[in-house]
Amino acid sequence: MTAAQSDYRYAQLEDARLARALLRILQAPGLNLEQATGWLNVVAEALDGGGPGPVPVWAFNTFATLQSLHLHLARGLVDEDIPPHAEAVAARTADILRLPYYWLA
Repeated sequence: MTAAQSDYRYAQLEDARLARALLRILQAPGLNLEQATGWLNVVAEALDGGGPGPVPVWAFNTFATLQSLHLHLARGLVDEDIPPHAEAVAARTADILRLPYYWLA
């Protein structure tokens, strides 16, 4: 998702499929809060230092995936509960999404 070498912009719902996969991982038994949210530090570090101007393709894909993940965390999957740490992951995801969407509350 944060591969800077990518020049392919998600166009076939890859963001939603990645979000679904992430949600499944977040439902793993025994996953603690640090594990559930810690991987987002890698994402935040990859985006650190970005500023005004064109959004690189990899960053666009990352933001699209995080938006989709946020929706998946709020709604869950059919016939499955939301992950145990959904609220914390959603909050951390929203923090990262404030980088391009500074107007979010």
